[in-house]
Amino acid sequence: MEIIQTIFQSIIDLGAPVFLPIILTIIGTLLGMKFSKAFAAGLILGVALVGMGMVMDFMTANVGAAAQAFIKNTGVELKALDMGWAPALGLVWTWEYAFLMFPVQIIINVLMLAFNLTNCLNMDMWNVANKVCTAFLITYVSGNIYLGFALAILQCILELKNADYTRYRLEKLSGIPGVSMPHPMFLAGIWFYPFTHLMDVLLPDKVNIDAQKIRDKIGVFGENHIMGFLVGCFIGIFGGYDIPAILTLGVQAGTALTLFPLVAKLFTTSLTPISEGATEFMKRKFAGREFTIGLDWPIMAGRSEHWLLMILAIPVIFIYAIFLPGNIVLPFGGLMEICLIVPLFYLTMGNLVKMAIGTLIGIPIHLYAASYFAPHFTKLAETTGGATVPKGQMLAWLGMDISELRWIFATASQGNVIGIVFAVVTIPLAIYYFKSIKKEDQKYAAELGYDIKPK
Repeated sequence: MEIIQTIFQSIIDLGAPVFLPIILTIIGTLLGMKFSKAFAAGLILGVALVGMGMVMDFMTANVGAAAQAFIKNTGVELKALDMGWAPALGLVWTWEYAFLMFPVQIIINVLMLAFNLTNCLNMDMWNVANKVCTAFLITYVSGNIYLGFALAILQCILELKNADYTRYRLEKLSGIPGVSMPHPMFLAGIWFYPFTHLMDVLLPDKVNIDAQKIRDKIGVFGENHIMGFLVGCFIGIFGGYDIPAILTLGVQAGTALTLFPLVAKLFTTSLTPISEGATEFMKRKFAGREFTIGLDWPIMAGRSEHWLLMILAIPVIFIYAIFLPGNIVLPFGGLMEICLIVPLFYLTMGNLVKMAIGTLIGIPIHLYAASYFAPHFTKLAETTGGATVPKGQMLAWLGMDISELRWIFATASQGNVIGIVFAVVTIPLAIYYFKSIKKEDQKYAAELGYDIKPK
């Protein structure tokens, strides 16, 4: 046992950019991939981790320094710089137990398919990182790794069930049959569905706005590099910079927001072959079964509603961040609030007015959750060297997937009475959500012409 532990610890001590490619290569080979293909996929993951670390260091060195000047000049204590989703999930890969979620997610999917508990064949391997994030956060907050992985496993199960219960809703919104979305962000419906359902009662569907017309008028201001430039200039102005420094910071911020999604694609590039290998493995094991293919949310990216609201919400996010008591997060990388606005788009079937109301409710929740978890992301970065964090500054993730659920279970795991109460309330809300969303999906199936029998 000591020999195994020594070998295991020696691999971990190599650092995430080295040991994760080794693990990914082993997993790919076990799934039946050629060693060369598995090795290439693993190596790209190592490149992605190093690249994300470099971009994060660039961001904290430039935008972070300006953020400290912003704090000094304005007196607003926003000492936690928002990384956004790509660096945050890149950072959680550096956690020493991150690699365990690869086999865990595949095994859960295989078992649920074997016992006919799901029809979703999950190909969205990039979002393994989201289960890693849950396990890491709960482990760091509670000090109990078993609890962290237990909640991550529960998340895997609920994602697959949610994918099953919303497949026809997805087809109605995207026009693509045979797909589903086992993405964690849609579990936000457990808490947000009662609000959207109430809005369905109070606001008729005809109360809406043409999103495409407004988006056409916004034009280039919705591009990442433009938004980054404007935000960088904004921070520089309030940081007391002179004109050349303001413009330089604007370009640097635009560079960071442009590079984040580009580097994030390397994670997808590395995990896609593994996903395909897992798919072929499952098809061999479950020949003759009809599956939906579990994909990431961008298959709905052609719709204008969420993009428009993401852009319009940016000034609202800054207003909340500056004036919300107790918030310590300076918005930057997560300004698009994807993991709030896209689930609202999904739940309201693209009704922009209802989405806007839900966004106004959700932004403070995300800011408080980001403030709560900031010390833990910072500690991870400092422990693993995943990013350089200047003294007196922290890293945060605004717009984190299922912020409300992660905060509830993290605080409950600490014995916090409020967290425990919210955790208890979450159980009947989850039952209500899954029953209701399944019933609605049967209605959408009928509208699409599918003859299915209610279960």
